[in-house]
Amino acid sequence: MRISLVIIGLMAVFMAPNFFRASWDGAAEAEVSEQASEPRLVAALFRSSWCSACRVIEPRIDDVREEYEAAAIDWVKFDFTLGRRGGLREMAETEGLLPIYDEAAGSTGFMLLIDRDTNQVFEMITMDYGRDQIREALDRWLVVVERLEAEGA
Repeated sequence: MRISLVIIGLMAVFMAPNFFRASWDGAAEAEVSEQASEPRLVAALFRSSWCSACRVIEPRIDDVREEYEAAAIDWVKFDFTLGRRGGLREMAETEGLLPIYDEAAGSTGFMLLIDRDTNQVFEMITMDYGRDQIREALDRWLVVVERLEAEGA
């Protein structure tokens, strides 16, 4: 009986992040429909419910993301959890990220900061990044994108 309770408790700990991260799903769908005014900087999260690195990085990204809601960043989530994979390639195509998606599809546990116009990956954010390092990366690439847009590149 005790072993069963321990197993159920462990399952709850490891599965809970998947239920609390649902806010990204609706945001990604809403952002796809607003493609005309999309920001140039894209933060694309590659995740899955079975990914242990995702359980480390997602809470950090979610905390930081709240501070950047007004920033010119398009937040996209590619969820490779079984049963949720349908339509991911189409979403990548709609977002203009198909080459990057095709290269990284199936890999999880990281977020890519991407220039939408050139499909250049600026930086890969992994579970090694703390909240402050994620903020620094976002700030750094927001400045770069502003300069690129000002130069008309």
